[in-house]
Amino acid sequence: MPLRIKFGALLTQCGEPIENGELVIEDGNILEISSSGKGSAEATLDLSDHLLMPGFVNAHSHLGLTALANKLSPSKSFAGWISDLIPLNSALSNEERMKGIRSGADDMKSSGVTGLADYVADPVWLKSIAELGFRSVLFLEIIGFQKDKADGLAKEVEEILKSHDASWTLGIAPHAPYSVSAKLLRQLDHLSKKYGCLLSTHLAETDEEVQFIDKGEGPLLSLLKDRQAFDENWQAPATTPTRYLKSIGALNDMVAVHCNYIEEDVDKVQAAVFCPKSTQWFGRTKVLPVRKMLDAGIPVALGTDSMASNDSLNFLEEIRMADKLLPDVSRKEILTMATWFGAEILRLPCGKIMPGKKADIIGFRINSNWKNWYDLPFDTPTQRVDFYMADGKF
Repeated sequence: MPLRIKFGALLTQCGEPIENGELVIEDGNILEISSSGKGSAEATLDLSDHLLMPGFVNAHSHLGLTALANKLSPSKSFAGWISDLIPLNSALSNEERMKGIRSGADDMKSSGVTGLADYVADPVWLKSIAELGFRSVLFLEIIGFQKDKADGLAKEVEEILKSHDASWTLGIAPHAPYSVSAKLLRQLDHLSKKYGCLLSTHLAETDEEVQFIDKGEGPLLSLLKDRQAFDENWQAPATTPTRYLKSIGALNDMVAVHCNYIEEDVDKVQAAVFCPKSTQWFGRTKVLPVRKMLDAGIPVALGTDSMASNDSLNFLEEIRMADKLLPDVSRKEILTMATWFGAEILRLPCGKIMPGKKADIIGFRINSNWKNWYDLPFDTPTQRVDFYMADGKF
């Protein structure tokens, strides 16, 4: 039997807000939106005191690092932060990591996240994260800067692509231009096309990355050498990280994360993810040029990043930080980034409330008169959504 939900207001993310209407849902899909509010009373869920909208899509996270909460501080250098992270992450027990993963997932859900893109460094955790209840894309994170290791790593990735459970979506994430060789980047790009899966990477995140790719110098060079991961035959591309990936054909259809140093290369990126609270945590003053990208028609989504560079995975805090850091981006646009654009970038059938889309819906109780419905998720003091539905289930 179809479920009819009465609502006080609705943000569809594909049209103007609708007031005092009804949603019809069946088998996890949105069938109809009505502004009449009429329907079968016995099959109706009365949320006439709620603002409803699509569930949030967290377009970049590392749930496997959640157990590192409060264990790291921003370092003087990005490479120094990585150096601090590696031993702490390696020391985590399986029990600690799984407890962190579940805790992080709970924080995301309570704050309205229904869609998720997660970077997974160890394939042993793929199934556990896939079963958390999100509509997810799990990106297998790959690191390998030495050229002679590319064939072996690419073969391992292909075996995982061949055997993974088709009930959830797997993507490929070469970690970054400074941690993956050009040969491996090309091979992973080829695999993404062969298996029809998404490709994502951390790109142009820091000035240290820019320095390394341009001149082959700086803290990231020292980090690679200290970890015996540097390729002595490597030569710096002498360009920006973005142009470097473009030159080797590995940037087409890629979801690029962070992109703080991309101002002159905006037109080379197909889709980007901005992580507001991680940006603030590091104290960065140069950030992804969101306004410029949106004006160029490039979708920008929002992500939490990880508890290694954030103090919370609460997505309501992320949209509010985006509102603070992006004064030239409207709240309506920020909510679009948090829903529709995240779903579009990840190829998920959600992010909008319209017939044919999946019924991934969140709601906020309406406690006062609102002149602009787009303000409610930002101005309400709550840290939790008041209604949560994923795939038609609540």
